[in-house]
Amino acid sequence: MNATNVFLDILKSAITQTECDNLDGLDTDVWIRVYDISQKQQLSPLIYQQIFSNPSFLESDPEFQNFWKMDTIDQAGNQVRKSILFLMLSDKMRQNGLTPLVVKGIVCRNLYPNPDLRTSNDEDLFIPREQFQKMDEFLRNEGFMRDELIEGKDYQEVPYKNLSNGLYLELHMNLFAQESGAYGHFNELFADAFDTCIETEIQGSKVLTLNVREHFLYLVCHSLKHFLHSGFGIRQACDMIYFAKNYHDQFDWEEIRSVMREYHMEAFAMNVLDIGVCYLGISWEEMGLTKPSDIDIDCIALLDDMLDGGIFGQNDMNRVHSANITLNAAEHEKASAASGIAASLFPDKEYMKTNYDYARKYPFLLSAAYIQRILKYLLKRKKSGQNTGEKSSTQIGMERVKLLEKYKIVDK
Repeated sequence: MNATNVFLDILKSAITQTECDNLDGLDTDVWIRVYDISQKQQLSPLIYQQIFSNPSFLESDPEFQNFWKMDTIDQAGNQVRKSILFLMLSDKMRQNGLTPLVVKGIVCRNLYPNPDLRTSNDEDLFIPREQFQKMDEFLRNEGFMRDELIEGKDYQEVPYKNLSNGLYLELHMNLFAQESGAYGHFNELFADAFDTCIETEIQGSKVLTLNVREHFLYLVCHSLKHFLHSGFGIRQACDMIYFAKNYHDQFDWEEIRSVMREYHMEAFAMNVLDIGVCYLGISWEEMGLTKPSDIDIDCIALLDDMLDGGIFGQNDMNRVHSANITLNAAEHEKASAASGIAASLFPDKEYMKTNYDYARKYPFLLSAAYIQRILKYLLKRKKSGQNTGEKSSTQIGMERVKLLEKYKIVDK
């Protein structure tokens, strides 16, 4: 039996809180592949919860059963601990006059029947820019570390790591990189976020977050941002589906669809929701919608891309490097194959400085970094011609541009 289909069936049972009763006759090799898929999508604790007492799973290799069990205990237990620590930290922020908006992460986890089985690597905080200095001082006093900041640079996002407890935070002054021609304009949708924010209760603590309309739009925009890079996983799709199911009565679908249409993300969003309908047991009616008749609904290619790329499209480094091609297509309405390859070979200076340490430390070596990049590209092309079976970043990028066209993110 196809392990991907097994994974989707189990995930459907988790989302709908039903028994998964069609798993008979699966051998250990299939279960191992299901585990690998669920790990790639960062959903293995959620999947294990559904199958740990299933007769077919209980017939698999005992060592593998125990391995998955202990891995689930470790991941879920670590998430419980981090959630408690984060909420305590959030309470302390409020007591110190800091008013960050908590986005994604723990807010999305709170939608799930068992929140800590939907794990997160970090927590995202959106703050008014004028609070940065005070927040930075607060976090550093709480034991958080960050990279040295360049004086005079206008940061839009700063990550913090607490080495003593493992908490990882991303502090956002803008939700999206303002300089991005592909998605920097998404920030316009959240210009009034701090004036229209709401308070919600999570595990006994009250946190500030985006209002439900803006939070749903943010989940769409955030997934689309990753889609424009190298992809996003089915966990983000589950977040969007759960959010629509739980909160659709608190926003106006016609207004939201109009906004998404203006920003070229309506077909994308509706096809993500269709994954919930076709594969995860959620109906359009449960999300407050009727199936759109004015949009081409065909989510299979989108689902395949999610499953292929993993949680943030980072399952394959060639796929990661293909992002310059898809971003070029999103930034330029009539991008050609040649311009896409050129964008991949000659990304902007900031990208080069981020990915080539010596170009960041010694800017006069930037031209050498470009030469190195071109030589690496030519070497990969040569290997591709030797039937390695591995797709090049260029090939992946051009295939994914077709997905952008299919879901009306860019014009053909």
